[in-house]
Amino acid sequence: MENSTQLLWRQQATLAGRRVLVMDANDPALAELPAEQLYLHADDYTVGAHQWAPLPTLPDDVDLVILPLPKSAERLELLLRAVAGQIETPMDVWLVGPAKGGIRGGVTRLSRFADDVTLLDSARHCKLYGGQLRPAQPLALEQVASLTTLDDLQVVSYPGVFSHGRLDEGSALLLEALAEGLPRGKVLDMGCGGGALSARLAHSGCQVTATDVSATAVAAATATLERNHLQGKVVGGDLYESIGARFEAIVTNPPFHDGRDRTMSITRRLIREAPEHLTDKGTLWMVANRELPYAQWLDQAFKHVQVVRETNRFRVYRALR
Repeated sequence: MENSTQLLWRQQATLAGRRVLVMDANDPALAELPAEQLYLHADDYTVGAHQWAPLPTLPDDVDLVILPLPKSAERLELLLRAVAGQIETPMDVWLVGPAKGGIRGGVTRLSRFADDVTLLDSARHCKLYGGQLRPAQPLALEQVASLTTLDDLQVVSYPGVFSHGRLDEGSALLLEALAEGLPRGKVLDMGCGGGALSARLAHSGCQVTATDVSATAVAAATATLERNHLQGKVVGGDLYESIGARFEAIVTNPPFHDGRDRTMSITRRLIREAPEHLTDKGTLWMVANRELPYAQWLDQAFKHVQVVRETNRFRVYRALR
């Protein structure tokens, strides 16, 4: 249980009589909060929320919305706007997060959308603020879309998607490497984000399947393919969970953060399980920060591993099954 969730448990006397929607839930333990009625919305597939979607839908009986502090300030504003657009009268809103994790900036942004923002509690290096969320105009996800040009393609992104509004340096390097050794046939874009890799591969004639743990990323990648009139399948899931086929290639720019925490466990599992989802001569293309110890894990999982591109920050690996 995360510290911010433990802080919310300290409010059990108040929560016992409330009908609560938790937006962008980041901890599966939030499902056990002692509310009279509890709904969980999450962007992260692994949370197992009632709603897995880019934006929350506000149930009719809810009288309190709780928002664990998102990593992105733009995401924070988007969620507040989304809920404010679904209410006709002011509603109680709580914002909870780590004291040294940007909560002060979060409170400043909360005050743009809510009145009477005050500190309700503080414990376990976290703070809980409450206020009255003001009604606003309804909001559609498309209204906050950002477009990035990639050669003759346009990549769609929404707040909260990795590298929102730009093509990150690692993906750009991976695209350079793929241009010289372009995979053919069925290709899996693992952790697709806004779909930059998917769009380039589909445009080059690959049969693309894209997947991401983020509902917002799935929506963005789907919009990217549609905007460029490209064919491809985009699914949500926890790594290979929703993937049944084998592929000629897997391409990935894997994360090394889970929310605000740095982690390499996701990529370690991605590498370990990759051969099971590749054809006999299948290839894994992966870009990663030079400092991360992925070469050893690749050597353990694959017969042949080479570095095909390298800068002072990133390496592109090509691993043969």
